[in-house]
Amino acid sequence: MKARSFYLFCLIISGLYLPSCKSFKQPDFKRMDNISLDKLGVKESTLSLDLYYFNPNNSNLKLKEVQGDAWLDGNFLGRFSMDSLIHIPAKDSFYLPVKLKLEMGKLLKNSFAAFLSNEVMLKVKGIAKVGKGFVYINYPINYEGKQNFAALLK
Repeated sequence: MKARSFYLFCLIISGLYLPSCKSFKQPDFKRMDNISLDKLGVKESTLSLDLYYFNPNNSNLKLKEVQGDAWLDGNFLGRFSMDSLIHIPAKDSFYLPVKLKLEMGKLLKNSFAAFLSNEVMLKVKGIAKVGKGFVYINYPINYEGKQNFAALLK
């Protein structure tokens, strides 16, 4: 009987929270800040950086976990992750601190031309756990767009 009550409670709570997930708009990427080298290696290096976003949604959200892959001018750059809880304010800007593990062989071989140009094509694909209260959903991260390289590193 207790299990039945618990499932009914979860169903009611999900019914209250899930309609708001349908109107969820993906935050707008603005730039990268505070780029620092954590580890330099021959095969792999790790960067810490803050991604600056604007949340267009009318409600506060929580971001629990992020992971995915990044490309620069069509060349694989590395894998990124974040595993700390971030509170995202409604209709406001926020920083997302991430770790980016670079595969040095691929980076040096394929991305040298990107560092010499003014604009680069940045592509990011991943998954973010976003929620309100105690209900979280996996939300796809998809971004692709031309960025001013100097502005990205500002």
